[in-house]
Amino acid sequence: MDEAPDQGAGGGFKLARIADLRDLEGGTYWPQLQPHFANPHYRTLRYRLDGSARGTEGAARALAVRGASGIGELDVAYIADRLAARLTIEQGGIAGYCLTAVTRGALAFSGAPGVRAVQGVDSRVGLVYRGAPGTTLAAAGDHERIALWVGAESLGRRLAALLDGPIDQEIAFDPVFSWDSPQAQGLLRLLRLMREEVAAPLPFAGSDLARRSFSDLLLYSLLNAAPHNHSLHLLRNAATATPGIVRRAEEYIRAHLESPLALHDIASAAGCSVRSLQAGFRRFRDTTPMAAIR
Repeated sequence: MDEAPDQGAGGGFKLARIADLRDLEGGTYWPQLQPHFANPHYRTLRYRLDGSARGTEGAARALAVRGASGIGELDVAYIADRLAARLTIEQGGIAGYCLTAVTRGALAFSGAPGVRAVQGVDSRVGLVYRGAPGTTLAAAGDHERIALWVGAESLGRRLAALLDGPIDQEIAFDPVFSWDSPQAQGLLRLLRLMREEVAAPLPFAGSDLARRSFSDLLLYSLLNAAPHNHSLHLLRNAATATPGIVRRAEEYIRAHLESPLALHDIASAAGCSVRSLQAGFRRFRDTTPMAAIR
């Protein structure tokens, strides 16, 4: 926990260093993390020390550190525990998805009925799960992770843009995926950059456009990197764009440079899917839509 992100005076993470077991299990540290994680549904997240760790919490240094920040539509959490601790989602749950990257130690995951439980989730794999009631993460001692929460509607909207049409089933991710694939490596690099930015005194140089564009890019990267029930459809939908699509996209970008730009909005204006938009820029401009915006 000595590597906790800085609490910048002008932004970055809001941090709570927790030295009392009652604060950790009762959630009384929560106001220290505001204005982030303002959605009351996050109050369903409950932490408990594992039984084997009880009786050792009286040491002088903090039991745990909790951090909170936000980027666009993403709620970003930092979790570090000196002792073994368990997170459980209670009551009605959270209507969203959580991407978790473990940076130290390991945890065990148990989701809703029908979702595969996984042991030994560590820095070699990513974890994605729905915020369903009863979901549990049991972390070993000396543990650290970053967690990104995104609303189900927000992620579904981006998948529909990639598929060039509405989706008929909600997204169901495989719980874990390896960081070894090229797509996952790209997502991991974005997570590292995100951590640097949100820990800075002025994340993304104070630019709302940069924050929204970055969160947009990260969510599209997640949909391409983490296997889910629509992944095969995504692969089949990689149609080649036409020069007209690229031209309409560039016209839309130039006309809206003063506003936050999202890939699904640009694709809609160009009359194509996000995947086709990306393919068109690669083929005809040898770049990406986000590079064109910059």
